[in-house]
Order: sequence, then C-alpha cells, then structure tokens
Amino acid sequence: MQTTTETLIETAHIITTHGLHTGNQFAATDSDAIDICAAVYMAAEGTCPPEFSTDEDTSLAIISASAPAMAAIRALSDALESDVNDTEIAPGYTIPDHIEHVTQWVLRPGIGCTEPPTVDEVIGRILRAANTLAIQTSSARPGFTDEYGLCLTCRGHGSLMVDGEEIPYEELSPRRKQGHDLGHRFYRNTSKPCPDCDGQDRVTDAVVSAYEATL
Repeated sequence: MQTTTETLIETAHIITTHGLHTGNQFAATDSDAIDICAAVYMAAEGTCPPEFSTDEDTSLAIISASAPAMAAIRALSDALESDVNDTEIAPGYTIPDHIEHVTQWVLRPGIGCTEPPTVDEVIGRILRAANTLAIQTSSARPGFTDEYGLCLTCRGHGSLMVDGEEIPYEELSPRRKQGHDLGHRFYRNTSKPCPDCDGQDRVTDAVVSAYEATL
C-alpha cells in the first residue's frame, strides 16, 4: 500500500510531467495539464476520471471520496502558511476545506508575494511536505492511526459523514444536474462525532488501550 509520503512525491512527478492547470475544471481540455488536487488523486488512485475536465462538482465528490488522496491533500494543506477555511457540511457542523485551501494557494499570491507560486515553487513545496511527513511518520501507531498520526475511523476529520436523503433533481445546481444525467446521485450530508477520537483529530487513550488489549 502506497504511503502518503509516496503519494506526494508521485504528485510532484505528475505535475512535472503533465504541467499544472490553474483554469476552470480540474483538468485542461487542450493539454495534459492537471489541477494540483486532481494530480494528488491521480497519484493516489492511479487514474484520471473524465469528469475532471467536464464537471467540477462531481470532481470534488470523487476526490473527497478518496481517503489516500485526502490524506495527501491534508498533509500539503498543513504545510502551508495560510489558514484553512471551514466548510459547513450540515447545520452546525463544519470541517476544514483542505481542497479549497490547496487550490487557492496555487492561484493566489502568498504572504508577502505579488504573484502566485510558480510551477517549480509548487513542486518544491509538495516535496518539502513529503519530507516533513516522512519525518513525522515515526510517531504513527499502526492499527489505530495512519502514517500521519490521524484517527483511522474518521481520517482526521473529528466527525463521520454519512449520506442522508437524496437531493431532488429540481434542487440540484446546473452542473450537478449534468452529473445526474450521467448517472451520478447526490445526497444531503449528515455527520456525527467520531466515536474513536477526541475531536482534535487524535485517537483517545481509551481507544488505544482497547486496541492494544486485542493484540
């Protein structure tokens, strides 16, 4: 199984080979250039869904559903100097939007800069994030945290998201209607606190003790 560190290194290789796309959609239609978060997904899953160049909403759903891709995106997000914004997934429930954070970092000038980062700077930051993560992996606890030290149950979100009722077609956005016509279905998200971590992305001592008792 590929580690998050290896996923980040492969992401840097993909951007070096294909180029970095910063326009509409998650992949260019006139070249092989790929969005940074789509590149992470490709590195993690080994495929580039056709929706990446046609449907942003479906692309977001595809990337968000990949645990290894999200682990790498979070690792890169955590390596940035800027703060990550929260997105409300249900009334009263928010989670950090790491995809938006990483995407905006590529598009906007950084602190004290007048221009967005160059492709070489983006690749360099990805590789530094991979190196930092490699150092941190020594603190991982196999069995109940991943190599980034995050709860395996909720993947570090502090809450579990589950599909609620399906969103009626007439309430879908134009892009989601296109996805619906292609066979995709969209659901209202609901969430509940993770039973195995403390809400701060780390497993509790009780869970650790319970796991170790089974060894």
